[in-house]
Amino acid sequence: MNKTIKISYKLFFTLAVIYLTLPVVVFLLGYLKIWLGIIFTAVMLFAVYLAVKDCANGPDGNAIDLKNDVSFSLSFLIAAFIFALLVTITNGVGEYTWGPFDHAYRRAIFNDLINYKWPIIYDPSTQTNPEVIEILNLQGNQGFVYYFTYWLPAAIVGKLFGFTAGNISLILWNSLGIVIILIGMCKYVKKASYGTFFMFLCFSGLDVIPYFINQIHPYDGWAWLEGWVPFVSFISNFNNLENVFNQAIPCYLIVTLILLAKNNRSLGFTSSLMFAYSPWATIGILLPALARLLSGDLKASEKKKRLLNIFSLNNLMVPVLMLFVFGAFYGAKSGALHMQGFLWEFYGGDILKFIVVYILLFAVEVLPSFVFVVKSHKKDPMLWSAVAMLLILPFYFMSEGNNLVMRGSMPALFILCVFMAQRIAEFTTEDDKIRNTRKKVRLPKKALAERFFFSLVIIGMTYITYFMVTVIYPMTFMSDERFTDSIVSFGNIAQNESDFVIVIQDQFLLESPEDTFFFKYLAK
Repeated sequence: MNKTIKISYKLFFTLAVIYLTLPVVVFLLGYLKIWLGIIFTAVMLFAVYLAVKDCANGPDGNAIDLKNDVSFSLSFLIAAFIFALLVTITNGVGEYTWGPFDHAYRRAIFNDLINYKWPIIYDPSTQTNPEVIEILNLQGNQGFVYYFTYWLPAAIVGKLFGFTAGNISLILWNSLGIVIILIGMCKYVKKASYGTFFMFLCFSGLDVIPYFINQIHPYDGWAWLEGWVPFVSFISNFNNLENVFNQAIPCYLIVTLILLAKNNRSLGFTSSLMFAYSPWATIGILLPALARLLSGDLKASEKKKRLLNIFSLNNLMVPVLMLFVFGAFYGAKSGALHMQGFLWEFYGGDILKFIVVYILLFAVEVLPSFVFVVKSHKKDPMLWSAVAMLLILPFYFMSEGNNLVMRGSMPALFILCVFMAQRIAEFTTEDDKIRNTRKKVRLPKKALAERFFFSLVIIGMTYITYFMVTVIYPMTFMSDERFTDSIVSFGNIAQNESDFVIVIQDQFLLESPEDTFFFKYLAK
């Protein structure tokens, strides 16, 4: 169990890029006209080849000495896989545990990806629920448009070997993604640290404070644990993994790749892969990706080489391909964005109320982690790009649940999460040095005070995870309530509850897909 296993940076990078590219390739081959799918797949595979070949080279093209790269004990890797599996199942992937409202849609998505021919087109005559038919008022075929790329490899297994096999594959696929992320986080913090497990699962703001304030003195506007002000929320890691694992896992992995990049010649490639998994997180990753692209440690010594690195083949061809294909796909259903506007408009135009909410949101969600990482990262453009993104996003409201802020904030918040994991690793390294010295060493009062307040913040961050786990497992074993089978399929909606049907029509169904550019010219 103490055997050391070397996972080189190049191996980590290769695993991560293949993990992120494979679902995209499945989409290209499964959804596009065969000749387009083959051409675009060839482009993606060529990009993977270029990126992997070059990943361990520096800005000037020379190989980087990575002899001191992090190694992992076998016990650590086994623990990582067990942790990933437990997190995956707890978060409702595979639907073996109770999940909140959104899981009704998640299971229907997976069902239809397995049971329908791609691209999915629904015949209105297959709807059998009279109340559903009345609400939808369908006039013709309906296309299925959503960011479902993450499910595709498991859906292929489901098509070949049945739903159960596909479901188990989805659990294993999600767990594998978590393990790769944890390995990357450990490489960034330069230590095989169990603190990465903790921060990956529990990172959040201090939503516990408004929660207990509302418990003591209920106030207008409080809706749920992380929805303590109306119309805008920053979401914890656990909640993202619970409700939108299909966006969160790729997002966290791409952020890890950006942070660990040794050169900027493939940053456009890795960053643009986000568009296949979440258009919202793509918006949120723009500033951090640009900051990393231009960061000083990735600049070549010669000016000409700097420009060639920035405008490399991988930084141009893959983003263009992703924008063309997935932009056309998502753009076919642009009507889903009908609710949008500046956030203060949703407060009745009350600018003062917006300012108060804005300040409170930043103070509760961002400041607690920022104060502990700013000293060691004050010259790091990744920190300031993340903070800038979190400051910008709340100004605008987009989509019914304001996904622009909820999901667009994921990349920036995960950057803070990794930096907080780094602080834990630094603390444990200091402790190891103290234990290994023969002299009795006492930490300065300032260092002790920092650790005390850091511990308080960490305890506060864990509350959301604690709260949700204490809901999930009792509901799993002590209640028959499940949202999983409320819908079953978007092609034949089982539940006649109007909320389900309206959301499905708004977010997933595209009327007359044959009239859109994607389905007319690109799709099979």
